Amino acid sequence: MKTLKHFLIAVLGLALGIQFAQGQNYKAPKIDASGKITNEKGLFIGSVTKEGTISNASGVKVAYVDGEGSMVDAKTGKKIGKPDKNGIVLPHFADTPDKGWSVSAPMNGTCLVKDSNGKVKAEIHESYKQFGACAIHCLTSKMDQ
Repeated sequence: MKTLKHFLIAVLGLALGIQFAQGQNYKAPKIDASGKITNEKGLFIGSVTKEGTISNASGVKVAYVDGEGSMVDAKTGKKIGKPDKNGIVLPHFADTPDKGWSVSAPMNGTCLVKDSNGKVKAEIHESYKQFGACAIHCLTSKMDQ
């Protein structure tokens, strides 16, 4: 009986360890529940609203979603992509670096943004799933902000 009890405790401990490991911190940009965006070092780089307005750390609007649902560069007025409900941005430019990015289903309130090779590019709060990948790309790429 004691052996079975010890076995069950060990299995429970292993399951909890796996659960903890799945909640690991990736060295990637993050969007928290308030829309605050930090880079991989934890430094504030901007914010995003639930409506899709992206601002840099100085509060300057970088991009926004227009009435047609397209993401628009706030500086030039050009359409840069169209975010769908699953968080995948369909870029208007075929060779953008975020081509192939995907957003996972929420797990414990967080979604992972991964590139086409499966590398985690960002962790985003589920409230920003639709615009998170675009916000991370806009604020971490070498765009002229």
